[in-house]
Amino acid sequence: MLKYKCHKVVAATKMNRVDYNNYRGWKLPENECGSDEGYLIEYIDSKDSNHENHEGYISWSPKEVFDSGYSLLEGE
Repeated sequence: MLKYKCHKVVAATKMNRVDYNNYRGWKLPENECGSDEGYLIEYIDSKDSNHENHEGYISWSPKEVFDSGYSLLEGE
């Protein structure tokens, strides 16, 4: 596999896994922990919306993965 460094600007809000699944209308798989911390991420440069409340594509990321790849922009 090739390695990539993130360079995107995204909108994000803290949300655990079970809350994200509930937001999407999905049932949490039995083998997944719902209380783990993370973020709902909206890729604001994408017009491929996959949720009626968002213009961009949304997904969920574990907190550790998000925190190691993104930094808060000044003034935001």
